Amino acid sequence: MRRFAALLMFVGSLGAQPSEVATLSTPARATSFVVAKTGRLAGAVCGDEKLRLWTLPEGRLLRTIDLSGRSIDILVISDDSGRIAAGDHRGGYTVWDTSTGAQQMRVQMPFYPSALAFSPDGKRLAIAPVGEPVQIYDPASGRKLLELSRTTGGSTAIVFSRDGARIATADADTVVRIYDARNGELLARNADFLLEPLTAAFTADGKELLAAGGDKFIAFLNSATGSVSRKSGKAPDPVAYLEISPDGALVAAVQIHADNMLMPAPVLLLETASGRKVGEWLPASLPVGGGWTADGHLMVATAADEALHIWRVR
Repeated sequence: MRRFAALLMFVGSLGAQPSEVATLSTPARATSFVVAKTGRLAGAVCGDEKLRLWTLPEGRLLRTIDLSGRSIDILVISDDSGRIAAGDHRGGYTVWDTSTGAQQMRVQMPFYPSALAFSPDGKRLAIAPVGEPVQIYDPASGRKLLELSRTTGGSTAIVFSRDGARIATADADTVVRIYDARNGELLARNADFLLEPLTAAFTADGKELLAAGGDKFIAFLNSATGSVSRKSGKAPDPVAYLEISPDGALVAAVQIHADNMLMPAPVLLLETASGRKVGEWLPASLPVGGGWTADGHLMVATAADEALHIWRVR
């Protein structure tokens, strides 16, 4: 979720102004934020090298985890909020139990992460070290379950299907690949992108995989064959992140400003079935994370020096 850019002004036909649902006090500015699909737990890494967990919507600080000087690149949380995982810039990967704060898994790899993803049931963690094959672990035991095939440049994004049976990767060699998540068998691939794909998301029924990146459009791929079913219209900027709503009806597509990544770029809201744009937000600043919750709300966070502001934008 490190690429998620929230929007603080709605331009379109789907809703009113975003509402702030919680303000979370932080001793130092938050650099990353995650919210569980339950909508009841949020986590953030802050500049004082602490990982904090809060209950939502109360905003009660649940616990603080000392990161011991680690520079965290990616933070992810399981759908059920039971586990939270982080990868640091020295190649350290850790999973904690959110109910106790206890460390469940710690592995060291030669390289820092380009992507992390929990399976929908939270029982597998996929790790994409920069330039290396994706590796899948059992976070409860720390045991490595399997490794996907090596690709040139490694993987930029990882996503599980909602039933956990398949896993897709957006790869640096401009190919999107779909694997059997149980044994790592390559099931399908698509090599139609000219520039690097940066993100992917399975539809709710798993029949299609959406992928996007530097080509500035969203490709709807047949998840069984990898072939392109259709494409969205071209966006003004590269698409860095995709996430589909719990009911499968909408796609949030986060763009990055091509000329200056420190500047905000619009986030688009599209109909999954048609690819038609039905909404657009323009961010006031670059937020630190967010996502869909199970009740159909799109939650995002912006950071101030001593607070996180949690917004419900849909």
